[in-house]
Amino acid sequence: MNKMSDTNQLDRRQTKTREAILNAFTELLFEQNFQKIKISMVAMRANIGRSTLYTHFETKEALLREILKIPMGALASVIGSRDIPAHLDWWVMHFREKQAIARVLLYLPARKEMLSVLSELIAKRLDDLKDKNQTPIIPMKMIAAQIAAAQFEIIEPWILGQIAISSSNICKALHISSNAIANSVLQARVRTY
Repeated sequence: MNKMSDTNQLDRRQTKTREAILNAFTELLFEQNFQKIKISMVAMRANIGRSTLYTHFETKEALLREILKIPMGALASVIGSRDIPAHLDWWVMHFREKQAIARVLLYLPARKEMLSVLSELIAKRLDDLKDKNQTPIIPMKMIAAQIAAAQFEIIEPWILGQIAISSSNICKALHISSNAIANSVLQARVRTY
């Protein structure tokens, strides 16, 4: 019983430390450019040692990838969905409301990480949709990257306030265009001439 209690306490401490790291990193993203953030700054803000931080995340890119999984998951969720996912509108509005962080993330090198996370999440959804007996004409990784890039081209100008349409129309555009690309490529058969 005592070992179980010690294990639970250790798990809680690790979870709490991980949350402190992610919160510290997110705060720093709001304050400065991604390129200027150093691991030592994150550790200091989280009130932990650098070695402790490295046990959870090896690089600042790994930290960025972790905080992006949930919001990028919202964009990926349109793939294969018959209807627009209910949570998408909330996330799209959240992106718009957090323009300050969006401005940091939408430009290199953070943009590259965002597109990579989104592509990976889309690829997983595409893999679930594809016919296991059929080889797509384009590798899934390339299809996922194309869809991720297309989603950014739709959502970025809206987030930055460069176009004025409703969030529901942005969601419709993301849903329709993403699935159009996915379906057209997944339904195409390999042709030999």
